[in-house]
Amino acid sequence: MDSVTGLLPGQWYNLLRDNGFKISRPGRTAIITALTLRNRNYLKKEKRLYPAEPPSAPVSLPPLFILGHWRSGTTFLHNLLSLDKQFTFPHVYQVNNPHTFLYIRQCFQKELTERSAKKRSMDNIKTSPVSPGEEEFALAVLTLTSPLIGWLFPQRQEYYDRYTTFEKVAPEITERWKKSYGAFFSKIQFADPGMPILSKSPLNTARIRLLNSIFPGARFIFIHRHPLLVFKSTRRLYDSAIALSAFQKRKYDVDARILKRYVEIHRAYLEQKTEIDSDKLLEVSFEELDSDPLKVVQQIYRFHKLEGFDDFKMEAEQYLSGLNHKKNRYNEAEPGIIEKIKRHWEPFLREWNYKL
Repeated sequence: MDSVTGLLPGQWYNLLRDNGFKISRPGRTAIITALTLRNRNYLKKEKRLYPAEPPSAPVSLPPLFILGHWRSGTTFLHNLLSLDKQFTFPHVYQVNNPHTFLYIRQCFQKELTERSAKKRSMDNIKTSPVSPGEEEFALAVLTLTSPLIGWLFPQRQEYYDRYTTFEKVAPEITERWKKSYGAFFSKIQFADPGMPILSKSPLNTARIRLLNSIFPGARFIFIHRHPLLVFKSTRRLYDSAIALSAFQKRKYDVDARILKRYVEIHRAYLEQKTEIDSDKLLEVSFEELDSDPLKVVQQIYRFHKLEGFDDFKMEAEQYLSGLNHKKNRYNEAEPGIIEKIKRHWEPFLREWNYKL
């Protein structure tokens, strides 16, 4: 439901209309409707606070994008690197309220920082409104052209999946999406000027070409993890957070969808990564990050020529020593699933040297 809590009334109506008003959870629909009215009020107040509106100038410093399939360690890496004060990043309250977050920060700063962190349903990682957030949620609100909308309306999930690579989308829709992305990052930059943006979004794994056209000089970190664990953990994601967010009953087979989407996203990644300079993209593994986080982070700093690792190291060590969330445990995979993974994901098993 986070994907639409920041919508304005007209957007919400259009979204319901486009999906035939097919809703199986009317109570939650009423909540979103009320929130859209609040958002409209907040937007009026934000425009009074910033009558000239935040500048829409291009982002001045190339962002650093963390790429990787869901459940591959992108959140852990994002949280860790975000400790470095040289970066700014989209916060959870900003990605959930892209139209109004300047007003929200101005008027509710104390509430934002004091609200206690809650565990995510899929992995027990604690998040709060000021934790690093995933800008795909903001793009879903700003454009209504995101696969995340399909999480809410799963009976049209395949329709929304085309907004992963935009390869089969009308050029004018793609251009509007690109403009919205640039404007959102400009607004983040306006809120925290003079710092490069640190980004994390699994869907961006398939969008290197688009990102490079919006943000020339962008840098990338791609993280991969053992595909069997990714499959099991992504299945849990669908049965927890995604299921809880849906306004309709899903009709697709979850396992088949995971197998297909993994191929689509990584095929696009392997094709598009060849289009950027080799010194702009570093690949790391979750296994290395999990066993020695600071070693991997130091590798990232050296590769991307980032300064200040020694200062950052002390804060990172303190953060890592305080982590106490338990990793999910999974049952043994059914033999049939292992065979399907081998058959569908064999090129990627070879690419990153994983064995089943």
